Amino acid sequence: MIWTRFVPLLLLAMPSAAFAEKLTFDHRIYPPLAAVLDSGRTEMIRFDNSNPKLIKDRIAIQGSSVDRWTEALDIIVRARKAKLQSAADWASQIQQDANSRCPSTFTTIAQDETSLTFERHSSGCPAGTTQTGLYRIVTGKTSLYLLNPLAMGELPEATRQQWLTLLASAHIDG
Repeated sequence: MIWTRFVPLLLLAMPSAAFAEKLTFDHRIYPPLAAVLDSGRTEMIRFDNSNPKLIKDRIAIQGSSVDRWTEALDIIVRARKAKLQSAADWASQIQQDANSRCPSTFTTIAQDETSLTFERHSSGCPAGTTQTGLYRIVTGKTSLYLLNPLAMGELPEATRQQWLTLLASAHIDG
């Protein structure tokens, strides 16, 4: 089916005049993600490039649709700008936003010159708010890229490790 071959390219290449580089990662590392991408179920994927300076994808991993999920992956590409130049800058913004909604703790998992991987655990949040999030921000020449697996509940350790392996595979091409 053309759709199943096209979706991973659409999601990973992020074609846009604003972005000459692209983020790639091995989606096969997390079999439930690969299954959704291979299924052809369009209701599980939302691609929003209405703002070329902020491109957003959401893939529902568990649930009935992109609007009704319990586990999902967000992929966001944004242009670097004066106040948002590095992975650490974006991580700080994410942490401030999360703490404004409900108490959260953050743990840095990995960091290098061009990327930052961290984890969020939240409690006391309103219903429908994710409790667990893993984040990998990768800095490109002109853009910042975010891979963000989300779960409404806690991730089992085996699932968490698969996501961390997938996140570690993310890198910039171009």
